Amino acid sequence: MWKWVYFLVTIATLGLSAQMITPSDANAPTPPPHHAAGPFITTYMMISPSARALDFQEAFEQLRKEKSAGKVYFELADGTIISNVIDMTMMSNSTLVMLRFNSNQGIRFQVVKVEDILNLRY
Repeated sequence: MWKWVYFLVTIATLGLSAQMITPSDANAPTPPPHHAAGPFITTYMMISPSARALDFQEAFEQLRKEKSAGKVYFELADGTIISNVIDMTMMSNSTLVMLRFNSNQGIRFQVVKVEDILNLRY
């Protein structure tokens, strides 16, 4: 018994945590290690859809100024790429965006949810 007490005191002194495993939970999965710093930390920042839509619109306008031929394209979460985007119009609540783009069939329109837009490029 004194060996266990010494072991737990040593673990506590080193700043490590010990988990007692009983036979009933011996096969339980162990959680991933928690690091105070390093590449394992993921941070989240909450952004309203309307703020994100305004950012996309501003980015679209800047890219369109850089590339006057209108070759801006959108990458969507489902893997779809909408190319040759001519115009981007936000709906009144700024959660949907209407894209107007050139295609082989002429000018087309597509409505996209703001959260489905992954990237803009030219």
